[in-house]
Amino acid sequence: MSNKPPFFVSSRERTGVMLTLFALCMIKTIEPSVYRFTQAKYQRPVQWTQTTPGKPCSESRRTVQNRSVVAPEASGHVSSSTALTSKILLGDINRADTNALKRVNGVGSVLANRIVKFRSYLGFYAHMDQLKEVYRLPDSVFLKLTKRFTLDPSEVKQLSINTATKEELMHLPYLNAEEWDTVLEERSLKGGFRHQDELTNLFVKTLNKKSFILLYLKL
Repeated sequence: MSNKPPFFVSSRERTGVMLTLFALCMIKTIEPSVYRFTQAKYQRPVQWTQTTPGKPCSESRRTVQNRSVVAPEASGHVSSSTALTSKILLGDINRADTNALKRVNGVGSVLANRIVKFRSYLGFYAHMDQLKEVYRLPDSVFLKLTKRFTLDPSEVKQLSINTATKEELMHLPYLNAEEWDTVLEERSLKGGFRHQDELTNLFVKTLNKKSFILLYLKL
């Protein structure tokens, strides 16, 4: 029969209990980090290395990469080149009203009205560079307009300089009545203009007018 009193714990038993408690504490401490490793750090690489049965690993990896490229389009996002193309299509500058013009960033009601008013003076824009003549139109806005609007030169109605009357010529921009008298007098002296250079010398050099006037005339 043992002579140990009740509930007596030897030093060896106390040491064993302490080691057991220490081991339990360590397990509780490292368990979250082990879980994070297995869930976040282990499973994620597995997603990129999984292969479809019958397909090599490299082909499966290409499939995943292709999905990452197609995903933005499938979710409704449009590539930058497609977005740029969609911004260009606002129609012909000669048919645009103020509402269409105001869709261009930087064009408000004042500039839109000036563009339309200057177009009325010209009859129609024969060249996009004529937009630079609009009063206080910034160069940055001019560049945006050229990207958002088109101009069909086939719709420009040119008058024959050799057969048009003064009344018809007076509807064209850039020249006043006295200047058109000079043109008609020169036409009479020459018996008609025969070369484009003659028109350039008369309008640009002699009358000191912008070459845009030549876009409204033909021989």
